[in-house]
Amino acid sequence: MPTLDEITYSRKATIAAVRDYYQFLTDMFLPEDFVHEPPAKGWPTVTKERVAELGKTDEVYELMRRLPYVAKETQLLGHASVAYWPKLLTDHVWVGGVTPFNPQKVRIITEGLDWEDVPSSAFGLICGGRNSETFILDTNLGTVHWLEAPDFDEDPIRKPVSESSGGSDPFEDCTPENKHGWRKPAWSIPDFFEVLKNELRTLKHVPVEPHQIDWWFDEYETKEDLDKFDALIVAVRHAYQDHGWPDLSVYNKDKCQDAISRLNDEATQRCNKQHDELLKERWKHLETPNTEENTGDR
Repeated sequence: MPTLDEITYSRKATIAAVRDYYQFLTDMFLPEDFVHEPPAKGWPTVTKERVAELGKTDEVYELMRRLPYVAKETQLLGHASVAYWPKLLTDHVWVGGVTPFNPQKVRIITEGLDWEDVPSSAFGLICGGRNSETFILDTNLGTVHWLEAPDFDEDPIRKPVSESSGGSDPFEDCTPENKHGWRKPAWSIPDFFEVLKNELRTLKHVPVEPHQIDWWFDEYETKEDLDKFDALIVAVRHAYQDHGWPDLSVYNKDKCQDAISRLNDEATQRCNKQHDELLKERWKHLETPNTEENTGDR
């Protein structure tokens, strides 16, 4: 369990930790072409001017433009779609015209509602809405902060940053007054990605499709009236286990993903069939004369 003064930031080590996590996702389920490596000179759309509009430091700019990313809307964990900064920092071009880059909006969707408390040295790894996870990487402290993280087992794969020997908040002395509460729990950058790996190794988060990871709840195994979405998660989780996950010496990614693809196709077919049957029942009801309304006192 490291203390804050034992953690240091390294751009090279951070890039290596992110790349290693993407390789882990690729080993498990992600298509290899979903991982996007930066050009030799960095992502051209990640400019110093745009990053400065976010109120971020030069180091944030240097890191953002050199990081690899996974395809837009791919999830790093359940309810955690990647913040694809080469796209987020551009104007949004659509059929109706162009929506200019909005720094405040981008910070809200990547840093959450406490974005004004997030320092210039930190930025979000996740892009989403109200129900999304929030991961914030601080290049000054060398930490990643998981806002409203779930309770972990008593012995997690990596311990979060601990209090100092005096028992005080580890971030109290390095953060403006009343602006450090959101920082807990936090990990060193390499340890944070090991925590994410463990969530997937233990299938507490279940990759259902290349773009989608869902939360796992133990009650799924015993609940009798699962809806079609929860039933799919159960079936997919069993598919990973049946194909040897997480033991990479026996796990067969291709066969496992083929089986999961079939499960998704079957779930879609069942859903479509139920939808068609529901429509037929509704049409049948509309076409049946209402005899009670057509009779009465004359």
